[in-house]
Amino acid sequence: MSKTRVATAWLQSCAGCHFSLLDMGERLVELAARIDFVYSPLQDVKSIEDVDVVFVEGAVASEEDESRLQQIRSKADVLVAMGTCACYGGIAGLRGLWSLGEVLEASFGQDESAAVEESDELPRLFESVRPLAQVVDVDHILPGCPPPTASIEAFVTGLLDGDVPEQPTHNLCEECERVRPNLLKPAGGFILDKVQAVFELERVDPERCFLEQGVLCMGPATREGCGARCLAGNMPCRGCMGPTKNVREQGCKMIDSLASILPAGAMMYLEDVVGTGYRFSLPISIYRRPTKTGGPR
Repeated sequence: MSKTRVATAWLQSCAGCHFSLLDMGERLVELAARIDFVYSPLQDVKSIEDVDVVFVEGAVASEEDESRLQQIRSKADVLVAMGTCACYGGIAGLRGLWSLGEVLEASFGQDESAAVEESDELPRLFESVRPLAQVVDVDHILPGCPPPTASIEAFVTGLLDGDVPEQPTHNLCEECERVRPNLLKPAGGFILDKVQAVFELERVDPERCFLEQGVLCMGPATREGCGARCLAGNMPCRGCMGPTKNVREQGCKMIDSLASILPAGAMMYLEDVVGTGYRFSLPISIYRRPTKTGGPR
């Protein structure tokens, strides 16, 4: 029986998704009996061959990323977007709030020694970061920053067995074991009047819903599937799994979810509404982007 030919690649990313893959440890060694890794950033291989499956980490931020992704897509029967950057744009996608000129100026400064000159040796950056699906066809997604190792293992095993796990359809609250008695009973008014950061509280009850304690948690607008890892560590959800299947505007969904329990949806009082609600999914939203010279369009 022939092995499944697999490749992995990364674009605009931090390599965290690959580390999550490697965290499979001995299970990865066991799967080697069924998988042949023919290309990976961790291997000394210059070009990708035809493969059955490719896992791509990272978003498309430059002409080089776009060209590589298109080449990878042409070589693979199945392409899997691995990680939130690949699925939704991720943290890097937040630079879409500014023009490219503003981003470069903030990064390199204005003095002559820091000037960024055009060169054929440097890949041209795009005005905004894009997830893979905005460039090529994507067959499956594995969201998460990074995706939980257990999710990667379940997906790989299912793919080999011809039974790929279905994507979760519920939000993280379905997975959360914290109690929320006040949220579940009818109320004639708001149950809280402000939002606080975790460090502003003297004590955070590890068994009670963060929202009931006045701490903003993105659980209502975020898909389940991560095992509620942050919540288990007594930290609120930041939304890294991205929106649920039928929701595109993660930030708007969060405001809508909170509208009945907190004034103005609570998030409207935050200094960084977009950075909070769209931290991982701005590139797939309809939020207005700046023009090349700055300002909204």
